[in-house]
Amino acid sequence: MKAAGRLQDRRATLSAATCTALALVAAAITILASARTIPAVLHGTLFDPDSYMRLVRIRQGFAAGHLVNIVLGDDSGHPLVVEWSRLFDAVIVALAAPLAPFIGWTRALFAAGVATGPLSAGLLAVGLAFAASPLTGGRWIWAPAIIAPLLPGIRSFNVVGIVHYHIAQVALTAIAIGCTLRAGAGDRRMAWAAGLWGGLAIWMMPETMPFVVLGFGALGYLWLFRRLGFILVRIGAGFAATLWFALWIDPPHGGMLTPEIDRLSIVYAMLGLAIATSCVGLAWLDRYAPETRRASLGLIGATCVFAVWLAAYPEVALGPYGLIPAKAMHIFFGSINEDQPTDTLALAASRLGPALLGLGYILHRFWRCRHLPAFAGIWLIAAVGLTLAAGLTARMMIFQQYPAAFAAGLAPVALHDISARFASTPRRAATLRLGLVWLPVVLAYVPALALAAGRSATPGNQERCSLRAASALLAPATGRIVLTDPSLVPELLYRTRVIGVGSLYHHGLRAFMRDWKAWRTPAGVAEPAAVRSTGAAFVLFCRADGAHSALGHGAAADALWPLLTSGQTPSWLQPLGHAGGYRLYRIRISAR
Repeated sequence: MKAAGRLQDRRATLSAATCTALALVAAAITILASARTIPAVLHGTLFDPDSYMRLVRIRQGFAAGHLVNIVLGDDSGHPLVVEWSRLFDAVIVALAAPLAPFIGWTRALFAAGVATGPLSAGLLAVGLAFAASPLTGGRWIWAPAIIAPLLPGIRSFNVVGIVHYHIAQVALTAIAIGCTLRAGAGDRRMAWAAGLWGGLAIWMMPETMPFVVLGFGALGYLWLFRRLGFILVRIGAGFAATLWFALWIDPPHGGMLTPEIDRLSIVYAMLGLAIATSCVGLAWLDRYAPETRRASLGLIGATCVFAVWLAAYPEVALGPYGLIPAKAMHIFFGSINEDQPTDTLALAASRLGPALLGLGYILHRFWRCRHLPAFAGIWLIAAVGLTLAAGLTARMMIFQQYPAAFAAGLAPVALHDISARFASTPRRAATLRLGLVWLPVVLAYVPALALAAGRSATPGNQERCSLRAASALLAPATGRIVLTDPSLVPELLYRTRVIGVGSLYHHGLRAFMRDWKAWRTPAGVAEPAAVRSTGAAFVLFCRADGAHSALGHGAAADALWPLLTSGQTPSWLQPLGHAGGYRLYRIRISAR
């Protein structure tokens, strides 16, 4: 029997024509799947607060003369640090540059930002095909281009009208893993490339770090059976060099030595140094250590180096829980849709179902090659990665693209396996292949469709909130502080010149808590102290969102948010008008 994990084609390169075709197919499916949102996008609407904040940050960077980490107009007028990688910003600017002379920078940046959705889908399709092709001999690599854009874990972050790096970061991770697979087969150029792409993935977003490191760790495991030190040194050097160069040109707001765990910082540059050091040590052992002690010394050395790094930056182990104090965590994360758990059957089926199918297949491959420890261990490491991705998604849906990408990336491998095992019964093989392609998609959508079918229809005349339609309403508030829903602030900054109280970014936690307390404090007959502490001169509110917002959950009936939701207006608020479902109030000066 052939080793059930062996590379079918050790180089398995993809031609430029193949990559282009895969990218176009995935981009086209993404656009078709976004048919309902495209009309709104054409009228200037985006579908995620981060999308607006991304464009606001880039636009303010233009005014400053360089890309920035600071956003003005939030936090009651204080500068707000938004620590996103500037790599994605640079991509948007590069895409917008050819359009700017014809339509202006504002529209060009909007168009370029919207284009990143289909482009990221195309890059993901290419990345997954590239990662899978060494295990399939280049066959069935079209599957991710069709499956991935349809999985909810991908679609949630890739609808046309969302401008963010969630899908691009997974694509970079997939490319890094594809390079690592080829490096494991002895390709020295791919070893350098694995380090480069792994570093780019972490530069894009450190959420990728566990999966990049697991990929390198799989090669380290293979080192126990083969002398791969010369390959590992190249991976470590490329990885460390990329991270340190990226840190030099894109440091955190506090400087190169400021530790941040949710963006590229000294934390991850030191990780690159730790991995490079470990790789040099393994190469030294390949050359000088006795065969009987080589493996044990390598394991001890690599473990010690990683332990030292983790001891230096223990907050990394806490992940999102290391970003903000525990006391405020429940309130803050409870207001962010992406940070909610996968706690319903429909969500579990759509976000975790494909991953469980993928995990079952990985364990099947592990069992088949259990007598070949070199390959069995690689499949077991893949199972650890997918289990980690699914576990993180179960806790916070912001990780949902990872298990979905795992499942889509495994599809070509499973299709190749079916074709090989059932070559003598082509009809059965065709049936199994068809089922494999569509089962993840069906599993992901059927529970949600069944749930939707049981719901009563939404009345067609229900009030809706549209800040685009309400922009002119805010003219009297230009340059003044406006108390509103924190999730609305990024769009408010994008469309108007008002100042928000607080938004959903952890460096602005105190501003968010001021906003949260202002909405939940008893309204009373005079302006409450919690509202006065925000410095707000105006209040903007939409009743259509009132009952569904976390700002009102558990609040007293006489608190400001529930009161406005019920249609009552405190005496210290003066109604100024309404548009797009929003009502603007001025805080009466006499109430101060």
